[in-house]
Amino acid sequence: MDAHESPDPLPPPKRPLGAPAVLAALVLGAIIGGMAVEYWLTTRAASPASAQATAAAPSADVVADVARLKSLLPTQSHIMIDVAYHWANLWFAADKKNWAMARYLFDEARQSVRWAVLHRPLRKLPDGGTVDVKGIFDGIDPSAFATVQLAIEDKDSAAFTMAYRQRIEA
Repeated sequence: MDAHESPDPLPPPKRPLGAPAVLAALVLGAIIGGMAVEYWLTTRAASPASAQATAAAPSADVVADVARLKSLLPTQSHIMIDVAYHWANLWFAADKKNWAMARYLFDEARQSVRWAVLHRPLRKLPDGGTVDVKGIFDGIDPSAFATVQLAIEDKDSAAFTMAYRQRIEA
């Protein structure tokens, strides 16, 4: 053997897998995985009928847990304090023409009102009557809230001042 000859010839370079081969492998893997999940669900999972029967009759512990969680929620007055905080700061943000902050505070105030409505859509009065909080919000949301939102989006201080005052009155 000569000093310039290599003892072993180099193996031919490996060809990388093409896109069709990779795609075929992924599809085949997805099919096999889907079949495995389907097999597992049919042999080991609970039937939908027994799951519905369980959900229909909550245990006493579940009822007690739900009652306890409801007692931990903040009162509606607490939520409305958040609304007042955001609404008051909204005035100052718009007054200083900080429209990004005004938009944020508007969205926060509106979301807090939605939370209050979700928490207690009907408010009981001391005389036994009720106030439809959801109905009130549904009435002012597309009108009074919308004008404030448009004034913020247009960055119009004069329109904001008028819309803000109308919203307070609403």
